[in-house]
Amino acid sequence: MKKVVITTLVFLLTTLSHAQEKDAEALVAGKEKADMTYRQLMEIMGEASSMMHKGVLRQNKQMVKEGANILLTHPAPNHKPWSIMAEEDQAGFKQSLLAYDQLLDTRAEKVVEDADQGAWTKASNSLNDLNATCLSCHAMWQEKVKR
Repeated sequence: MKKVVITTLVFLLTTLSHAQEKDAEALVAGKEKADMTYRQLMEIMGEASSMMHKGVLRQNKQMVKEGANILLTHPAPNHKPWSIMAEEDQAGFKQSLLAYDQLLDTRAEKVVEDADQGAWTKASNSLNDLNATCLSCHAMWQEKVKR
C-alpha cells in the first residue's frame, strides 16, 4: 500500500506541471452537468468502483467496463466542486481535481485492459491501484471540506 501511495504522489507531482495547461474550470465545464452535489458524485464514483470490484471477482468483463465507463464519463455536480473547500484550500483542491481526474481515468482504463485480456490477477492489482488513488485523494481532502 505504501508503494502505491508513493507512486501515486510521484505521478501527481509530474502531472501537476502538465495539468496547468488545462484548468479545473475547463475540466468541469467540459462535463455534462447533473443535479447532484459533489458528495453525491463521490457516492456514484464509489458505486462504480464497487461494480468494477464485483466484475473482477466474478470475472465479468462487461461489469468491469460498465463501472469504468461511469468513472470515465461522470458528470459534474451542480456547483463548482472547489466551493466545498475553504477559500485558502480551493487552489490546491483545483490542482488535485485535475491530477486525480487524469489518474483515475488512466487507472480505470488499465483495469478494463487487464479484464479484456482475461488477466484477472493483473486486473485485481490494477483495481487496487485505482482504489489507492481514491483513498489518497480522500486522505488529503476529506478533513478540509467545509461543514
